[in-house]
Amino acid sequence: MNKKFLSAILFGALMVSSTGTFVSCKDYDDDIDAINKELTDLKSKLSDLESKVNAGGAYVTKIESVDGGFKVSVSDGTSYNLTVASAAPGSKVVIDDKTGEISIDGKATGWFATTGEGEEAVDMTPYVKDGYWYFYDKAAKDFVKSEYKAAGDAYAVVKDGVVTLHMPDESGKMQSIVLPLTANALTAISLPAGLTIGNTVATGAAADAEAISSAKAAKLDWKGPKGAIEKDQFLVGQIGVADLVVSPKNYDLSAQKLTLVDSKGNVAPVKVIATPNTFNSVIVGDRAASENGNWNLTVEMTDEVTADNINKVFKGTGANADKEILYALCVNGIPYTAYDIAIKTKAPETSVAAITFAADKLSYIDAEGTEVKGATDAIELPVGTTTLKYAAANLYDSYITFEGTYKAKAEKLGVKADGMTVTVPQAASGETLVATVHMVNIGGVETTTSNTITLKLAGASIDTPTEISATEYKVMPNADFTKVLPAILIDLGDALSKLDAATIEAVQNANQLSVVEAATQEGFIVASTANVFTSIYYKANAQGKKGEVWDASNDGLESLRFIEIAVATSKSDNKVAEDAKPGKYTLNLVIKDGTTVGNEIAKIAMPVNVTVPAFDDLFAATDAWTEGVYGARIYPSTNDALISMSNAYTAKSGVDANYNKIAYAFDKINNVAVGTVGNAQQVTLDKAVVYKDKALANSELKATASYSILDAMTAYTGSGSETTKLTAIKKAFTVESSKFTVKLQTIFDGGKIVFYKDNAVVTGTVGIDADGKIAGLTISGNKKQGLAINFLSADLAVNSTNVADSYPSADANKLQGYAFGNSNAAAASGKQIKVTWSTGIPTVTVAEGTDGLEFTNSDLSSPTYETTLTATFEDATGIVYTSSIKVEKK
Repeated sequence: MNKKFLSAILFGALMVSSTGTFVSCKDYDDDIDAINKELTDLKSKLSDLESKVNAGGAYVTKIESVDGGFKVSVSDGTSYNLTVASAAPGSKVVIDDKTGEISIDGKATGWFATTGEGEEAVDMTPYVKDGYWYFYDKAAKDFVKSEYKAAGDAYAVVKDGVVTLHMPDESGKMQSIVLPLTANALTAISLPAGLTIGNTVATGAAADAEAISSAKAAKLDWKGPKGAIEKDQFLVGQIGVADLVVSPKNYDLSAQKLTLVDSKGNVAPVKVIATPNTFNSVIVGDRAASENGNWNLTVEMTDEVTADNINKVFKGTGANADKEILYALCVNGIPYTAYDIAIKTKAPETSVAAITFAADKLSYIDAEGTEVKGATDAIELPVGTTTLKYAAANLYDSYITFEGTYKAKAEKLGVKADGMTVTVPQAASGETLVATVHMVNIGGVETTTSNTITLKLAGASIDTPTEISATEYKVMPNADFTKVLPAILIDLGDALSKLDAATIEAVQNANQLSVVEAATQEGFIVASTANVFTSIYYKANAQGKKGEVWDASNDGLESLRFIEIAVATSKSDNKVAEDAKPGKYTLNLVIKDGTTVGNEIAKIAMPVNVTVPAFDDLFAATDAWTEGVYGARIYPSTNDALISMSNAYTAKSGVDANYNKIAYAFDKINNVAVGTVGNAQQVTLDKAVVYKDKALANSELKATASYSILDAMTAYTGSGSETTKLTAIKKAFTVESSKFTVKLQTIFDGGKIVFYKDNAVVTGTVGIDADGKIAGLTISGNKKQGLAINFLSADLAVNSTNVADSYPSADANKLQGYAFGNSNAAAASGKQIKVTWSTGIPTVTVAEGTDGLEFTNSDLSSPTYETTLTATFEDATGIVYTSSIKVEKK
């Protein structure tokens, strides 16, 4: 029976104001396979469309119905036909522009499509549930399930400035993709799950966040930004800041109406504030929108929050009176996050002492996104505008002034303070000023003593350094660890000799030079101290190589050619950074004048590329490989099955790498490990995975080889030895092979029984002599005669000495180190193999004799016979092998 399918483009608010027509894709059971073949193409188109919107800032300009789906036009001029071409012709759907009633193929349905705007204020927008379309039935005053199936099809809903595409993925499962209809329309917000906003912010348990402080204040003629404080005025302390990310990244969140709304639709009594965040967790300056999609989010209490309700208004009622209400972040009334945001408060404080000023509580974020804190009653400020913050849970307001003689000095230098923002002109570089930090807490108590701090105004800096060619530093294995991590030698070339004479003349002391890295740089192989490296400077010799140590007091700056930075003196004494990893880095040689503050007069950017070799640069495959596949024969340990990887690789010529230190990892089979890699590169196989029914179930394993170049290192950054960090460093400098195949061979693979006649293996029938015997192998005159077990080009005579009731111990009675036991012997263990004999005749039995095999026929009426002699071998791991020859008794 055919079923109806409906695929629609629903034009949201336009439904009630104009006639809307859209085409449905009617499909049938017989067409589903054909449609599914086209879903992969949809995935590619949708991925490209999402990328343009989220990364490129594009938006949808038009969406229209076409056969088999719909066409999406984008602001960059491109368009996408999102269709299933094999779908059957669709039904024509018309929405009445006055009543909103839906007609399908010219027939009124009694179903309606409105958006909840207008007189009825009922949202009748159709939707899909359980694979079917649901429409609003006015008579029933509810949505009803239609006969139109939506599964496997596609539809779009346009509402609230975005279009939501409901499209099948590659597996046919419906997915929702949100795209903006106007430039910079918001499509998604990423916020930490389980966010609690208090004086600090936390994710997960609300107890991890410090509650917001508040109190009724005393009257104070406060001169700060928030103005005078009245008696019993309710004041709230500092509130934490959370990070969030918007998509598209150029969406201006600060221009929107932001609210926190609970699941019942109640709006939290707070003002939600979003500010751009260039560095992902800090605010720098004033901008209208974030450049990278990162924002800071915080809240301010509204007038609805009072001393009487602050500890109740953000909590539930009844049994939930001690639990925080959970909110979603709404943008222009639309929720964009889960309902898992809490605001943590506590009862107002009754007595609040003045804040004791401490320099390290005063901080700002520098141009590289690093937090700079005060120390020892001083803080360094850069040229430009800097906004400082004082961290105290019960701080209500603060501002900075220059008092006394420092007021006049600040005016002369052009240094200005506005609230907590200080502006330093270039002309003030190198100066110092004492500033007074005025603070008032939530109790209206002002800090009036010991609240000054010295502002050290930074010297001039160079924003665009001269860059030299990159230094290549490759970490190579070596038995001598100092050769694994030799000193980094940077060749400056003629960078310094090209400086002007005044700059060269200005340098009279080595402390005017420093090698530094940006505060935001992470992962460089050498640890810096306060971003500065310990360096040694050298002149060049006559050959242009590293020569004598450069002496600032006797040598001109122009003669400085090389900079050396030590990395390691031994495996337990080195300067390796705890986050060291290969990568491209930049160090800077900073040259300052001789003033106290130290203005930068030259800066050389020195790229350093830290690399490791490829695995194949260190190791070569052995002859155990065949056409890129490593062959590994299983060997026993008691009854365990093992393979060895020790013969897989050898170090290449000229490379001081220990191939015995190579580590191996194997892919799982059906999500189960194939074995355990132990010492000496031995792998104990899991027989439950690799074996089945006394044979190999999986003869090919996938593996990778890796080599840790820093495996011998026992410490980092001096004596640091935290296991987690040390392991991470070693992993970062580990090289890995491409994935390869390990072909398993069973223990006795290739083993067989053979009968020799004059050194040749008899391929035909072997005769049983008149005494019922087949002679075991003998060698006379260099000629082999008789029956033997053959394995890896060696032979073992078949007789009761070599195949015995108890496994022989003498090497002379073994084959390639393996002892053989007969049917009376115990099960094989270790390097033992059990053998049993059989024929195709029930009355004929076989046993080992002193000089061969003996056949006994209990059926005296049939003294002659022709049959197959089969040897069944079982190794210690449980694998069974068989080998046969034809025999005849005349």
